Order: sequence, then C-alpha cells, then structure tokens
Amino acid sequence: MKNTGSAFHRDAEIENRIIDATVKCFHRFGIHKTSMDDIAGAAKVARPTIYRYFPSRHHLAVEVLVREIRDHVRITAPVLQEEKYPPQAMIDAIILAVSTSRDHPYTGIITSDAGSELLARVPGSDKALLDAMGEMWLQYLSLWRKQGYIRASVRDDDLLLWITFYMYTSVGKGDFLAITEDRMRRMLARLLAPSVFDYEKLAVDFPAKHKRFLSKT
Repeated sequence: MKNTGSAFHRDAEIENRIIDATVKCFHRFGIHKTSMDDIAGAAKVARPTIYRYFPSRHHLAVEVLVREIRDHVRITAPVLQEEKYPPQAMIDAIILAVSTSRDHPYTGIITSDAGSELLARVPGSDKALLDAMGEMWLQYLSLWRKQGYIRASVRDDDLLLWITFYMYTSVGKGDFLAITEDRMRRMLARLLAPSVFDYEKLAVDFPAKHKRFLSKT
C-alpha cells in the first residue's frame, strides 16, 4: 500500500508523522472531509511529501489498518506464546484483540462505513489486511498443525480469514448485540474450537486442561 520505488529513501519518522496526522484528521474532520492538505498541515510536511509515501488517502487508510493490526501483535502474542493448550490460546487471543481494539484510536475509523468505503477503493487492501494478521497467527496455526492439533480438513488460510472476519465484525458492527465477554468466550469454545481442533489428540496430550475446558463449555 506504500510507494516502494527503489530510488526513494523512506524516513520512518516522517512516515509515522504522516500516519499519526491522518488518524488525528480523520477524527477531527471525518474521513470524507479530510484532505491531503489537512494531513500535510498536521504532519508538518509538504503535500508532495505525503504523495511520495502514499499515493492517496485510500492508501493511507489501508496503512492505518495495517498499523492497527500490527499494534495488536504486541498485545496478543504473549497469550499465544504462554498458553500451551491451543483452543484456550486461540480464544484468549481473539477476545483480548477484540476488547483492546474497541479502545484503539484507529479502530473506529477503519471499521466505520466511510473507512470501509475507502479500503474498498484500494486494490489489494484485503491482502494487506490478511498479510498483517498472518504475521502473528500463521506461525501458531502452522505450529499447532505440525503438532497434530488442527483437523486435516481445516485450511490455515481459511481459518485466518475467519478469525479476521470475526474480529473485524465484532469490533465494528457487533456492539449493538451487547455481547459480554463470557458469552463470546462460550460461543467460541462451543462453535469454533470443536470445528478446528482434534479433540482426541488434545485429550491425550492435555488430559487435565482438555477436561477442564470441556467442563466450562
């Protein structure tokens, strides 16, 4: 989603200022009313400088979303690293990501109707989103598959797409349902976990944890 011309040397500090300024302007003026001049003024850079980094507001919106996802890698990665029982690790990570996303300054922008419209205008924005999600999730899905815990009929790319779709809709449009964390956890444990994981293998390798997990669902 960025300008990646080989002759252009990117300055990370300037790029971050542009991204931060974009978020502030989207909040202040709204997505549709924010201009590149607004962003340039907030970032204290010349307008042509922004175009050297990002071709349009639409590409900036994609970059905001990618940054949002990568921010949550730092938050949810410890859960996936520390919890060895795969179903619990997956559910805890999803719930933590959803709950923290709702308070994140970028999330409301990107999950709004206007934000979704901007993303739809950028070819490859869906791939950028999934690639950012995959940076965290695919290493654990691959590990669990090698260990024999994920069902052979479940593809990693399909599961990644489902997790991304679930988190995006839960954060953006799910508030009207007023789903509590306990309800969300129970739903994921009853519907997601049995369809993804091989319970026979888990019962052998994690007898106590698996029994406890089943008793709570």
